[in-house]
Amino acid sequence: MNECKVFFHPAFAEAVKDVAKLDEERTRLQTVMENNTFERVRRIIETQPLRTRTALYWSIYKATCAGQDFSRVDSMKDIADIYTQFNGQGD
Repeated sequence: MNECKVFFHPAFAEAVKDVAKLDEERTRLQTVMENNTFERVRRIIETQPLRTRTALYWSIYKATCAGQDFSRVDSMKDIADIYTQFNGQGD
């Protein structure tokens, strides 16, 4: 029997890891947020560049766990305003 080894380009392998991390952060946020709020936030985040989405999901997760309310967001500016308020609490 012949063995066939498949090698992927390093950029492809890295892209696969990035997508897995994005899915992980999206799922993590979904577990702590009411469904309608999550869908609203998800729609906003998915309009952002792919390379920033994982960080956005992680940041919003962190703020949500600290009690921030994202239920009324309609734009990325709304999300940024809430996160800025949350991030400034430690000052």
